[in-house]
Amino acid sequence: MIKLAIIGGFLGAGKTTLILNLAKRYRELGLKVGIVTNDQGSDLVDTEFLKSAGFSVMEVEGGCFCCNFDVFTEKVDQLAKVNFPDIILAEPVGSCTDLIATIFKPLINEEVFLENYVSTFSYSPLSVVVDPKRIKRVMMEEENSLFPNEINYLFTKQLEEANVILLNKIDLLNEIEVEKIISYIKQKYTAAEVIPISAKDKLGLDYLANLLIDEHMDQMNTLDIDYDVYGLAEAYLGWLNAACYVTLEEAIDVSGMMLAIIEKCQKEFRITHSEVAHLKLYAIAQEDYLKVSLVSIDEEPDFNKKMEKMQSQFNLIINARVSSKPQYLKTTIERVVDEVRQQYHAVLQDFKIECFAPAQPNPKYRMK
Repeated sequence: MIKLAIIGGFLGAGKTTLILNLAKRYRELGLKVGIVTNDQGSDLVDTEFLKSAGFSVMEVEGGCFCCNFDVFTEKVDQLAKVNFPDIILAEPVGSCTDLIATIFKPLINEEVFLENYVSTFSYSPLSVVVDPKRIKRVMMEEENSLFPNEINYLFTKQLEEANVILLNKIDLLNEIEVEKIISYIKQKYTAAEVIPISAKDKLGLDYLANLLIDEHMDQMNTLDIDYDVYGLAEAYLGWLNAACYVTLEEAIDVSGMMLAIIEKCQKEFRITHSEVAHLKLYAIAQEDYLKVSLVSIDEEPDFNKKMEKMQSQFNLIINARVSSKPQYLKTTIERVVDEVRQQYHAVLQDFKIECFAPAQPNPKYRMK
């Protein structure tokens, strides 16, 4: 029987890094892994990043798993039939919640999908990844948060329905900070197991890998959730996906060019007080690639992977999730990319860009 593990969490929490290192750990143990990614649009950085590591990856585009339930089950079933994995790791959109009612319960309800869904699965506990800085803002109820209350509502609802809460990035905290946050989570969300991890440094990874394989979903409590507030939270975020092919006059260190794009974006967003939920750049050149991420206008960019060689040609993918109007976000990214293009005397080919605010969540099935 194939295990299906859904790993959620807010934008920028570190879900993709965790899934990548979990998948690598399972591969070391001799297990086969499939991965399903998810986005409101197309050209998803995470999909290409995971494929570059050699894993079988399917993508659900144009909406969350719950709103595209039939596509989600089709992709999962296809992975199961073609790749015969021991475990499938599924990463829902970072602004998604209410997963038990809209995904897990429909999955186990034969009347919903049995006619076109034949693979047999068992389900790992619902895991939710948490960024420590974001949970600390909730703990302190910061007055100067650039995110509106509706987004904090969405974030806390993600924690409320979790079976397992993964406090990520503990490598950036001291022991007292870790203990304080864990204590808060345990008091606030009593039904969940809390596990401190560092997806990047692989701390707590073995314990989590075993838990997802050995444990089963045994609590399926439907959230009490206001879909109007949930919809407002999603609508506050502008979503941008862009892609192009970059050609330069001579080979360069691509990380410098990517850093220039990130830093210019930070400067623009600070001026308009537009908070970054997640900004990701992915550059691909033959067998080499680079990924850099930003999860706040006040933080330093994080290079998950730099290119090993200088490059004069590469594909570029940009994903941005920012608390701004889509038109402003689109104009800003286009201007920044053009400024950096001129700075590096680069030519951009086949440039395509989409920018929007997500529609009101409308799950196909919601079961109490």
